[in-house]
Amino acid sequence: MIARTILASLPDNLPESDAQAAARRRRNIVIVILGIVALVAAAAITTPSFLTVENLITVVRAASITGIVALGMSYITISGNLFALSAEELAILSACVFAWLMRADYGLAAALVLTIVFSGGAGAIQGGIIARGADPIITTLAFGAFFRGLASLVSQNQNIMFADDIARFIGTGRPLGIPTQSWAFVILALLAWFVLQKTRFGRQLLLIGANRETARATGLRVGQASLVALTIFGVCCGLAGISAASQFGLAVANLFTGLNIDVIAAVLVGGISLRGGQGSPIQAALGAVFIALLQNYMLLHSFSTGQRMLVVGCLVALATLGFHMIQRSRG
Repeated sequence: MIARTILASLPDNLPESDAQAAARRRRNIVIVILGIVALVAAAAITTPSFLTVENLITVVRAASITGIVALGMSYITISGNLFALSAEELAILSACVFAWLMRADYGLAAALVLTIVFSGGAGAIQGGIIARGADPIITTLAFGAFFRGLASLVSQNQNIMFADDIARFIGTGRPLGIPTQSWAFVILALLAWFVLQKTRFGRQLLLIGANRETARATGLRVGQASLVALTIFGVCCGLAGISAASQFGLAVANLFTGLNIDVIAAVLVGGISLRGGQGSPIQAALGAVFIALLQNYMLLHSFSTGQRMLVVGCLVALATLGFHMIQRSRG
């Protein structure tokens, strides 16, 4: 509820022209890119093993997994629904469902389709409830607990192992030397940008996120926007789950530790407005790259899980505070 308290103290969104919105996006993107460059430079100077090929591949793959989910989360935030706190749990459950289907010999194509349909449907259910007026934070937090419990039942708290050469390629392949997850991440980022900036739905989502009451008064389907945004988020969680299960050849109910906070940090560090109606999925994608670099740097310096979460949590708090100060300066 902290985000709700912060939002209550902020002035209402001020309308921006397309030129102003584009300038704001470009400024935020430049800031994040400069942050990425500075972090890479600092890591390269202080950590000799940072710039090795294998470590960079690890960073790129981690950024892609976080980034794919962050792309889906960006739609939720831009639509004015803050965040979904079920990303980690839905990704875990999707990985378990995919691995279970593969082990049960459903075949790769069927396992892929059924897992995506399942994860998209799980997102749509959350979106449907939120569309009827439920609080997005409480709703997704409750569903997160449900998804984690269901993942434990599906896996029986054991590894769900499977073997398939094509699935292994999805998780570990490197076409042209770049991990398959990264190719998917780039393609999805460009697609997400196109949908938001160049389609009627995307324009409506921005308008709804900026001012729900005005959007409702003009006949826009505010509830439908929440439904679609959460469905997209669910599909992205499903893709992340499939990727992780394929990479390791197994799924278990303790995958994706810390994914929720990493994804939220990616959205905030990318500069997407907490109030909604502003931002681009590209900002979330760049934020995910920054978070992956930071996490890798801390791992190379033997930070514990608690220490890493503390650092990322502080980063989220600082990003939120920065947004608060910018909004007050505009008020």
